[in-house]
Amino acid sequence: MRIIKYGFIIFGIVFLLGGCATVSDKQFKLAQQSMEKGAYVQALYQAAQSLQAEIGNDKTIALFPGIAESAYAQKLADIEQYKSTSNWDSAAYGYDRIVSMNQTIGNIQRMLAVYGQNTKVSKLNREAISRLLNIKARNVEGQRDNIYKKAAQAHYVSGKRYASSQDYRAANSEFKKALSFINPFKDASERAEKSKHRADLADAKKYYGHGMQAVDNQHHRAASIAFAQSDAFIHGFRDAHALAAKYKDIADQEDASSRYQEGERLAKNNQYRAAASAFNASLAFVPSYRNAYELAARYTKAANRQDARSHYRQGMRLMDQQKFELAAREFERANRFIPGFRDAIIMAERARYFIPPRSFKLKGLVQESVQQGIPLSWLHDVHQGYTEEVNITSVDLIKQGGFNELREFWPYKLRVIGTCELEMSKDKKLKTSFNTVVTYRVFRDDFGDWKAKLRD
Repeated sequence: MRIIKYGFIIFGIVFLLGGCATVSDKQFKLAQQSMEKGAYVQALYQAAQSLQAEIGNDKTIALFPGIAESAYAQKLADIEQYKSTSNWDSAAYGYDRIVSMNQTIGNIQRMLAVYGQNTKVSKLNREAISRLLNIKARNVEGQRDNIYKKAAQAHYVSGKRYASSQDYRAANSEFKKALSFINPFKDASERAEKSKHRADLADAKKYYGHGMQAVDNQHHRAASIAFAQSDAFIHGFRDAHALAAKYKDIADQEDASSRYQEGERLAKNNQYRAAASAFNASLAFVPSYRNAYELAARYTKAANRQDARSHYRQGMRLMDQQKFELAAREFERANRFIPGFRDAIIMAERARYFIPPRSFKLKGLVQESVQQGIPLSWLHDVHQGYTEEVNITSVDLIKQGGFNELREFWPYKLRVIGTCELEMSKDKKLKTSFNTVVTYRVFRDDFGDWKAKLRD
């Protein structure tokens, strides 16, 4: 009932208060949202962050006491629920949270006391500050100490039970949990150390047995790993360390041989890249294994030649298909595999030279081409005079033809829209517009720049 009471008070205040975009007010809004969800402890910390950012935030000052009382009530109710079910760990953590809340509220009260002494505020705000300063911390240290003892005792008893059933790993965990609440606690430290040793010894024996079984099955890599794990639990356990090293060497030799044979098989099938990888994998297990280093280098070069030829041929096919941008990439890839391969760089440059300009550049090219005027045919019914002051307003691509390899140009059918001045006589000029479909040839000039020329 107490939480509900404070909840109504808080929501009434929330309804009356506004917000803005400062760090303090952002945290205030988060506190409001947490309150609406009934998460009062979270709301308390968010409200505290709001005041830490701006100690004079009137909205948060007014809201804070109600949040604090609700948070205390909520957390104490949770603790009582945990105690009723002998959940001593959660009860202990609940008291820890109340101690933390006490510290947070105390810090805010100290900051606010200084603020109140040095700042002139209204009577209403002074009363809100007074309410916040009068929040009483909950003295739970004695209760927390008692719950700590219960938690430690519960884990201690649990540890003894696990030890009796020879589950030494679980026993070790329980004794350590007991010590996390009270240290020292009875003989929990000695029991934790003893149970850990017994658990490690049991695991060392288990993995040693796994290793011996793997040896019998000729799984030498698995045997090496198992013996290494055995030695990790109890360093120096029997001859586990020596056996781990022994079977690692055997497994490395086996895997090096397997990868080497795989490399030979792949090389016979002209899979040079995969063969080189297999020989390198062989060296990863046993450095300097047979002549794997020389074979890896040989087949890497063979793979590079193979890939360079493949990309060069693809580039040539793409040139024939007038896919110049893709062709350029293929020639460049060929050159990356073998620098200086044939004329790959020259072909890449040639392919890029022929890549047509992007459509958005066409307007500028057409505008440049009509600096000296446009044909009268663009004006339809006009048959005399000459044009000047041509302004192209838009160019729409209707169709792009195939590349003319002989004369090296791209044909375009374009819809050109714009305005111009028509000088019909010395004293007569006419402002007119045009909207016409024309054919252009787009090519590179002697300096490599794109130009557009009206087709004759």
